[in-house]
Amino acid sequence: MNINLWKSILGFVAIDKYPNLPCPYCFKETLNIDRDSIVSREVSDNYKNIASRHFNLEIEKQREESLKHGDTVKEMWESNSLLGTIGAIGFVINEVLKPSYNFHKFTAFMSCKNCGDNVAVMGLSQEHKKKTENEKQLPALYKIDHFSTPISIFKINEQVPASIQFELLGAFSYFHIDTNSSANKLRRAIENFCSELGMANNTLGRQIIQLKQFHPVEAGLLNTLRLVGNEGTHANGVLEDDLLMAFDIVEEVLALFPRLEKLERLKASQEILINKFDKKKKQAEPKPLELSK
Repeated sequence: MNINLWKSILGFVAIDKYPNLPCPYCFKETLNIDRDSIVSREVSDNYKNIASRHFNLEIEKQREESLKHGDTVKEMWESNSLLGTIGAIGFVINEVLKPSYNFHKFTAFMSCKNCGDNVAVMGLSQEHKKKTENEKQLPALYKIDHFSTPISIFKINEQVPASIQFELLGAFSYFHIDTNSSANKLRRAIENFCSELGMANNTLGRQIIQLKQFHPVEAGLLNTLRLVGNEGTHANGVLEDDLLMAFDIVEEVLALFPRLEKLERLKASQEILINKFDKKKKQAEPKPLELSK
């Protein structure tokens, strides 16, 4: 799992810096935004009243940066009026020179350079608005909230049962727009994990305790994921970084399924080798009775 890749798109990213993502069809890391397909419209005042999480986060980030700068100027003024004056002038100059952006909603397609298939996407963008005619036009910044075909944060092995895959894809989809819903879907995935391994229908905590008898390492990791899932289900404290660590754990836990399948396949080879080379077993086998003449 490439954690750094997903961290790189947690916020707004310049279109010319947007990284290639794994294609949901061929699984090659060759999926990127088709610039010619982008359609955007500036957000309305109505939208701002019901804005997405990332819109509110960005507005809050900008507000905090402005307040921090203002506090610095205030401290400079209180310590030295000359420094305060210089700081205030610097603040004004910074505000004048700072690029101005307007928020837009956008839709587009991402195209895969390997297989040629497409994924429709939508989200928010920040479009640079020039203050003067001579100001250099800067590239737009993009934050994708929704992929029409879920993009796997890690490749799910085909041996993983479909019930788990379904919930994981949901967790991957919500990761980009609603972290707590993503954590809830992750919890449902580990519930299905326990059920697929034959654990009795019970609370998730008790299922994990039961699983510990057979797979203690996986059970310990699942209990950690249970805590993340509970936070997403009953509270709202799950962040993207928390989910990326959780997905990294999930990927390793799911490796149990191909391992179990291989062990099952190896039983036939095991039996052949035992019958051929286990001398103690051969000696213990009863000899066939000879027929009397």
